[in-house]
Amino acid sequence: MTDERRRRILVLASQIDLLSEELNTLLSVTDQVPSVPSSSPKFRVGDRVQILNKYKGLLGHQGLVTRVGSVFVWFRLDSSGQITSRRHKNLRILSSAQ
Repeated sequence: MTDERRRRILVLASQIDLLSEELNTLLSVTDQVPSVPSSSPKFRVGDRVQILNKYKGLLGHQGLVTRVGSVFVWFRLDSSGQITSRRHKNLRILSSAQ
């Protein structure tokens, strides 16, 4: 398999994961907007975050927040440049955007 083909497969897989998570979020939304517990940090675009769970072997990876939803936070991984997402509870803020 060529490097370009492998890279394209990884990009498409990442996009599929992102779309699947977004679809699940949209399908789970009812008339009420899910609330984030008040003890939960307030994520903002530009925050630096670190992953706290093992999903997809990314425990400890860091990135820059690109989008914040009521359930998920999307961010660009420093290690690969890919956009991924996690639930608020599975991230910690390393530094806040000002």
